[in-house]
Amino acid sequence: MPRKRLDYLDMAKGVGIFLVVLGHIEYIQEDTLKWISSFHMPLFFMVGGILAYVKREEKKPFFTALAAKARGTLIPYVSFTLMLLAMNTIGCLTDPGSLTVPQLARQYVDSVTGYGVHILWFLPAYFTAGALFLLLDRSFRPELRNLAVLVLAAVAFGITVCFHLDQYASMDLSLWGYAGLDLLITLLRGILAAPFLVLGWYLGALEQRLFSGRQGKAEKKARFFCLGLSLLMIPGGLLALGSPVFDLHYLYVEPLHYLNAFLSCTGLLCLMRALPVNRILAWMGRSSLVIMCTHATFFVVYYVSLGMFFINNRIPLPGPVFNLGIAVLVCAAEVPVVWIFNRYFGFLLGRRRKT
Repeated sequence: MPRKRLDYLDMAKGVGIFLVVLGHIEYIQEDTLKWISSFHMPLFFMVGGILAYVKREEKKPFFTALAAKARGTLIPYVSFTLMLLAMNTIGCLTDPGSLTVPQLARQYVDSVTGYGVHILWFLPAYFTAGALFLLLDRSFRPELRNLAVLVLAAVAFGITVCFHLDQYASMDLSLWGYAGLDLLITLLRGILAAPFLVLGWYLGALEQRLFSGRQGKAEKKARFFCLGLSLLMIPGGLLALGSPVFDLHYLYVEPLHYLNAFLSCTGLLCLMRALPVNRILAWMGRSSLVIMCTHATFFVVYYVSLGMFFINNRIPLPGPVFNLGIAVLVCAAEVPVVWIFNRYFGFLLGRRRKT
């Protein structure tokens, strides 16, 4: 019997993928970008942690569970990477000025090592974090598992700081040097992301306690709404603006970022718990994999932005309205893209054929 979807988690992922799109708009305001980046990627990991808590009684064999994670993350990674490399290779051959041969070679190295090209870095990081969590879950009871995750993350943070790996993007290395560091950074990203799964696990336990009280449903929803709004907008927002930019892609991670992400993600999830089901947000959450992998790499954001600049030249728009308009139109443009992949290319997303 198929498991019933948790609509509030789909809605939260829908908000998250909208913020991912918004954050990739080139001219977005700096403070807005800091606030978005402080929690939009951690949100997906925390949702994974909540789902791990919900399914905690389903102890599938380790390799069965690991294969399922690989199917849902690594197959899409390979699929979209091959499409992107094919596009870039053709571009390099037809227009050498747009992408040089050394740059293309670096993309091939980044792809093979799991470092990822552009937004595709997220999928190996999500798989690595999930595989680590799963391995420790099969080895220890939950309390020791969570402690082990935190200890490993502290070690990964120490390695990042000691070897200045957050400056990796500016290093001048050979292809072999890049390959070796790519592998290390791919591993470090997953380890540094794993605590977000732990935070999601504890949040799942906390939500269950709060939502299972004796109060009526309306009173519970009101409590979640007030708690969510206050956490997301006050401590979460203030911490984000007062902290360095968080970017797991480049290992821009500090201990305070975990607290910030926990507060903001908890606030957003509480809001989604309190609000009625929104089918548009839920659809975006269910489609977040395709939207994430195509909105930038397939130039959807780029072409929509060109259209918005054309409109803005005739009807001047305030900056926030302009950027929100681009994000909304990008999500609308993704509807046929998502439909095509769901209808004809589900195997590229790691989905099994329905029998």
